[in-house]
This record gives sequence, structure tokens and C-alpha cells, in this order.
Amino acid sequence: MHFSSIERQQRWNTWLLIFVLLYTTLAGGVRKWVLLGRPESNMLLLGHIILPWAYYFLAAGSRKKYGPVLLIFSGLLLLMAANPLNQTIYHGIFGILLHLGFLLFGFHYLENRQLYCWDRLMGLLMLVFAVEVILGMVQYNLPRNHFINRYAAEGATSIAYVGERARVTGTFSYVAGFTSWLFFTNIWIWSLALRRKSIQVITILTALAILASLISGARAALGFTFLFAVFLYYTVLGRISPPRIILVILTGALIGISAFQNSPFVREAWDNFYSRIEDGIRDQEFGRRTFGVLEEVINYRGDYPILGSGLGGTYQGARSLWGESYILKRYGGYEEEPERIVLEGGLVLFFLRTILLIYMLAALRIPKVYKFLFGIIILFFTHSIFNVYNIVFVPLALSLLDWAFRNSGKSST
Repeated sequence: MHFSSIERQQRWNTWLLIFVLLYTTLAGGVRKWVLLGRPESNMLLLGHIILPWAYYFLAAGSRKKYGPVLLIFSGLLLLMAANPLNQTIYHGIFGILLHLGFLLFGFHYLENRQLYCWDRLMGLLMLVFAVEVILGMVQYNLPRNHFINRYAAEGATSIAYVGERARVTGTFSYVAGFTSWLFFTNIWIWSLALRRKSIQVITILTALAILASLISGARAALGFTFLFAVFLYYTVLGRISPPRIILVILTGALIGISAFQNSPFVREAWDNFYSRIEDGIRDQEFGRRTFGVLEEVINYRGDYPILGSGLGGTYQGARSLWGESYILKRYGGYEEEPERIVLEGGLVLFFLRTILLIYMLAALRIPKVYKFLFGIIILFFTHSIFNVYNIVFVPLALSLLDWAFRNSGKSST
């Protein structure tokens, strides 16, 4: 069988995407269940960090349009990595790798849309979805200290809890990996709605995504799931008659009420999840994780607010290997990504990151309101630099949504 040049490139990129998705999904399981947190597992973690770079240079396609943008930004990152305030140059190298990962995936897609065939990956995505949801339900029903509930680096006793249950991680090393996958999964389900798939299938998948969010114990994950559910049903309901709209809404409501009343599993999942909400309100965590994220940037409390103290300084992997700078120790605790960007590269890096994100989102062929919402979510509430799973899942989710809008005939800029 003979394939055209573009067909060969599409097939190559499809196989690369299969590898990227499977590695991102399964490497954490190997780290925590096979390697049991041994030093060798660090090589798999390093694989996560270099995966975007390997993909960018191995994938078929052009790099002329956005290459200069990435090259200029890389040069600026190199200067920031060489900041004399940094603990070691190795921190800076890790910082360059991390700060560019998201952009490498995103800009390669934008320049080579015609080489991405997401329809060929739908079967794989459905299989991964089934595995993650089933495994998640099994994990949730097992004792908190069961072997399958362990993390990659710590023992089972240090697992995060929601109520009396262990927070579900699926095949991933930590909860952050599972919630990152949920972000991608919600976009995938939305893409199915745009591609006019069965309303019944979309409803079942959405219900299971909500359940997966509940048992993850991640409040942001559940919030994003509900938000994307609204988007996808807006897409679905726009193509059916008003009587069917009413029928779909009533059916969904009845299924939800029935599941809550008749399923002890669903009821316990909600009760445990709601206990996290109450805890967050009681200790004022909600304020710190919402408006507090913006406050940390506007009223930055550290030293060197313009240029920061060096790339990679806040990355846990680099700190565990080569230590933490005295500047960061003096600063105290830090968790949210905007704050960490300012710590590493100052307000200059935060500004550049924002401009590049806007530039990338503007090139997507999706409605403007969604671009705006994605910009807010990614910039302030999604760790798309320091979470190695988000580095992969978030830009690929955006590319999948762009592809779905373009092929549904509803693209709009």
C-alpha cells in the first residue's frame, strides 16, 4: 500500500501521540507499583520532562512560523536560568525544560493542524477512560493502606484522604496526575459532542467523569467537570428540538437523583467530597486557592520581584536533588503556579508567559468566550509548567478541541 507524503506524516504523528498518551498515563503506575519508588523511577520522571522536547523534534511537520518565537523565549529563559541567585545551574536547566514543555506541544500543533488526526485516537481514549474509571472505583473501595493505593515516592500510609477513603490516583503517581487526565477527558467528551456523537453515550461518559472527579477528592477537578459539562450540553442541545431538550434534562436529573438515592457508593463519594468543601471553608483554604492566587502576584511578598531568583528553583525534583536556595527558604511556603513563576523569573517572566499564552489561544479556532475562560484557568488555576502531566494533557486537550471545532463546522475566532 502506498501512502502520500502527508498521509505518512499523519500516521507518524498519530503513533507518536499514542506513545505520548500511554507514557503519560502508565509511567506513574510503573513507578509506584513496579519500581516501588526506587531511584530508577526517577528516570521515568525525567522522561515526563523531556517528552515534549522529544515530541517537538521527532514529530513530522514545519517549525518555521513559531520557531522564532520559541527561540527568542528560549534565549530569555537561558538568561534567567543563569541567574546568580539560583542554587545551581542544574535547577536552571530543569527550569528551561519545564517552562517550554507546554509551548512546544501547543505551537507544534498550531503550525501543523493538518497532520493531527484525532479521530484515529478515539478508540484508545475510550479504552483509557474505561481503565481509569474502573481502576478508580476499585481503589476507592479498597482500604486506605492497600498496596494499590500507594504513591510513587511515599508509602501507603502517606496517601491523601477524602473522608475515610484514599483519594483516587488511577494509574498516575499522584492525585495531580489523575486530575490532569480528568481535564483532558472532559475536553475529549466535549469533542465527541461537537462531532455529533450519541447523546446517550455523551451522557454516560459525563456521568462517569463526574463520578471520577468525586472520588479524586479534587474540588477544582469537579468544578471543571461541571463547567465543561455545561459547555458540551450547550453544544448538544443546540442541535435538537425543544421537546427533546426537556426530555434530556429530565432524564439526566432523574438518573442523578436515582444514583444518589440508590447507590451507597455514590452517596459516600459525595459525602466524603463535601467534607473536603467544608474543611476548605473552615480553614479559609478556598480564599487562598482562588482570589489568593491573584493576590500573591499583585502583592508579591518576596525579594527580587522583577527578575526572580532563578529558573527551576521551586521545582520539587530539583530541590530534592540539589537543594533549595536561601532566598526561597526565606520566602517560606509556595504552592500556586503564578507565585512560583514570579519567584523563579520575576514579573518579567509572568508577563512573557501571559503574552505567549494569549498568543497561542488567539490562534485556536474556537469561540472567543472559551479562549478567555481557558486563559484564566491555565494562567491561574492549572499547573501547566510544574505539573508534568498538565504539560502534556492541557495543550493536547486544546489541540483536540480546536480539531473538533474545525471539523464540526463551528469554528470561530
